Amino acid sequence: MGKIETVKKPNPNTLERDTSLSNMNLRQIITLREGEWDKPWTSSEVIKKMLEKEGLPMIKELGRSPLPTEYGDWTYITFGDYTNGQHHEMLVYGDESKGSTGDGEDILTRIHSSCRTNEVYHAINCECRKELHEAMTLVQKEDRGIILYLEQEGRGMGMAGKMAQLDNMFGWTEDGQIEQKRDPETEERIDTDRAYKDAGYPSESRDFTVAGEMLHHIGVKSVRLLTNNPRKIAGVTSAGIEVTPVEIHITPENEIIASDLRSKAKNLGHYIGQEHLVVKGTIVENTIFEKKTEAIL
Repeated sequence: MGKIETVKKPNPNTLERDTSLSNMNLRQIITLREGEWDKPWTSSEVIKKMLEKEGLPMIKELGRSPLPTEYGDWTYITFGDYTNGQHHEMLVYGDESKGSTGDGEDILTRIHSSCRTNEVYHAINCECRKELHEAMTLVQKEDRGIILYLEQEGRGMGMAGKMAQLDNMFGWTEDGQIEQKRDPETEERIDTDRAYKDAGYPSESRDFTVAGEMLHHIGVKSVRLLTNNPRKIAGVTSAGIEVTPVEIHITPENEIIASDLRSKAKNLGHYIGQEHLVVKGTIVENTIFEKKTEAIL
């Protein structure tokens, strides 16, 4: 794979700056930014194809440092994503510079997409925070492993898309409480998949090939991937890394999460068996979902 040359930083005291932004008027810049907010995956796809055509990487390592956490000591590595300008993060258990990944084979790995509402504000409509902590716990117990934290808010739809999804999914009652909306005809809960579609977004737009490149960057050859998502498997294998899927499940604490898990299995091909759709000891729904294996071909 080719290497992107580092562009010389302009002298801040020099008025003559030949940059792409200086050749754009303010209206063009505003239009560009609004397009990135509304449909962030669109420009990413175009730039990704351009990079692939030139044989150039999607990412660049920006820096690394030790990071002590409640789940042990990690090497914290940050990457810049050329396709969308975002930052992605990697946690490698132990001192990566001294070979904490060993021979790079069969490494326990978790790919996690950012979820600010759950991880920061403890929203109760998803299990993202608990999945992240469970993965870190499993890696710590094994004393070797990797966590990839991708800036892919709202299944890659960005914050604008996520706000539209939440607004379609929840509403206020007359007594000032929030409740999950239901289909007026079927009375079924409006889940995340449906809420995105009703807002005019795809139900999924994340590209996990960047995860494969991040792993390849530090010499990983094969992983045991903690995931129920076939798209994540495909993203890692695209970098030539062998994947052995390891299912990870968090028991849903409420019907909001349970309905979303059913939707993920049915509409996105996630590997979630009936035994993992239990809320407080009750089987949520007697439905068998097929594994959509074609999604990883």
